[in-house]
Amino acid sequence: MTLFIRKQLGFLGQFFLLALILLTLSRLAIVLWQWPRIDGFTDVQAILVGGLRIDLATLSQLLFLPLLGLAIHALTPFKGHWLSRAIKVYCWVLLLVLILLELSTPTFIMEYDSRPNRLFFEYLSSPNEVFGMLFNGYLFELVIGTLLLVATGWLTRQWLKRHSGEIAVFSPASSLLILPLLVLLLLGARSGVQHRPINPAMVAFSNDRMLNTLPLNSTYSVMYALYQMGNESSAAKLYGEIPEATMLDIIQRDVSELGQLVTSDMPSLHQLTPSQPFQNRNLIIVVEESLGAQFVGALGGKSLTPSIDQWRDKSWFFENLYATGTRSARGLEAITTGFLPSPARPVLKLPKAQGNFFSLAGLLSSYGYESSFIYGGESHFDNMKGFFLNNGFDLTIDQNNYANPSFVGNWGVSDEDLFNQALVYLEKNPEQSKFSLIFTSTNHTPFEFPDGKIELYEEPKQTVNNSVKYADYALGKFLNELEAKGMMKNSVVMVVADHDARVWGDTLVPIEHFHIPGFIISPDIKPKVDKTLVSQIDLAPTLLSLLGIDHQVPMLGHDLTQIPADYQGRAIMQYGDNQAYWDGQEVVILRPNQQPITYPYFEGHFGKESAHDTEQELLALAYAQFASWAYDKQKYRLN
Repeated sequence: MTLFIRKQLGFLGQFFLLALILLTLSRLAIVLWQWPRIDGFTDVQAILVGGLRIDLATLSQLLFLPLLGLAIHALTPFKGHWLSRAIKVYCWVLLLVLILLELSTPTFIMEYDSRPNRLFFEYLSSPNEVFGMLFNGYLFELVIGTLLLVATGWLTRQWLKRHSGEIAVFSPASSLLILPLLVLLLLGARSGVQHRPINPAMVAFSNDRMLNTLPLNSTYSVMYALYQMGNESSAAKLYGEIPEATMLDIIQRDVSELGQLVTSDMPSLHQLTPSQPFQNRNLIIVVEESLGAQFVGALGGKSLTPSIDQWRDKSWFFENLYATGTRSARGLEAITTGFLPSPARPVLKLPKAQGNFFSLAGLLSSYGYESSFIYGGESHFDNMKGFFLNNGFDLTIDQNNYANPSFVGNWGVSDEDLFNQALVYLEKNPEQSKFSLIFTSTNHTPFEFPDGKIELYEEPKQTVNNSVKYADYALGKFLNELEAKGMMKNSVVMVVADHDARVWGDTLVPIEHFHIPGFIISPDIKPKVDKTLVSQIDLAPTLLSLLGIDHQVPMLGHDLTQIPADYQGRAIMQYGDNQAYWDGQEVVILRPNQQPITYPYFEGHFGKESAHDTEQELLALAYAQFASWAYDKQKYRLN
């Protein structure tokens, strides 16, 4: 290895260590500042350990470029000082950015109760307001921060001057020696070899939104916000915008049928009047992974679900229930918040929904409920843990919390282990009202489950059909145990799928693959098979009504306990960039940059394209646009 390469690597190592020390000291200072909000050593440990992971990943990402430049330049028969100078300038600018964002963090936390995020960039379009706010409210902090940044810039500049500008030389051997370091940085950038690269949900540990940002450094937080901004879509831009006043008028007209409107500031907020008085019952929701109607015998599918089938006549069984999307995060979005599907990512992943976003847990907390999310895999996936803890859930139980699981597969512990853990939790402190969201994971490719539990439907073992049979078996055991232990006498229990498995089709929206099972068990309802067309967004208001919750809610779903006799229902489904609005007879399909199109759809078959149903298409556009609008304006919350 040449002297030039050794000196450049030594300099990059010094930068790495210096930056790591600065980020750690900054985090410790914020921890001391926010000590009244921190709950003991466990929180401190989570912040520091998670912070070290995030810092190592951030610096690995940032240093990959200069190290790659060294590897490439070593293969180039060119002599000069330019690479040394470029690395010096690059690292100096990075250091100033790291320091600038850390210095701005206390002010940002005071204003927004979070590390710098998406708002850091969004408000650059309003410089007068931003600088006016800074000068009027944070002049002292602004002056001190500027002085510290200037001083740090001068000191680090002196350090850079001492870095020798050796002349680069042609050295293929040096390039080969750098390759292992590049691999090491790639691993560091991912923070390991786990299924998914590190993300904020991996270090989330609290239901305090601000505390969940402390393991991050502000550079990472801003970089992640930029990445998210590039992945969001607006329904108005995608499907064609209707006037905001028209959209809001349509929404409020529909909402007025659900209950008394509360405020024009939040157009969907209305009073939910339950069908019965509050009885302090537990709420248990079991979300079954990838379980479409095609697998359920009681819905005309394959005979794979004897446990579900037997509840058809012992529960409120929905024969025409449709998912809002094709991914777990979309289903969880609808089930736990009642939010409409949109062409953007589900709200579990969107930055403006990471706090003060309406959810069942957030509402039930005001009624004394303890809310838990119980999962068999890694709860940071799809930012589930981060979203739930930031929006009312008190705790999460995931793969890390299972002491001796009987079976662990690619997606976590078996469904039996999951349900056993859920029972342990539910039996603790029986006087405490509980809301538990239990999310299974066995029925997911590569379809791993324990041997000897079921009679296989087919060979080989690891197929979706066999996996569905096992998932149904584990669910049946859980429901039977709830019944045997007498826990159903004081609980509202709902079982529902998040979506079908591998939704596909040769139509614009394969509606038949959105058909999912769902049923509710409660001591207050008589068993019935309901043929009404139901959407996942109707489930949350229905559950609140069965619990007797009398409160304001922003949900657009219907309380199915109080629908008119002539109510036909409707379902809203997002399929990639297409969205369908189906009223049971006609389906309006919204497509990117094209006019809406209307088809007859009945008994699982599309008819020929019909004339545009202007009123129905306007309704579909209004619902799609409202989802984007309500999220962006942060109007989907409690008053």
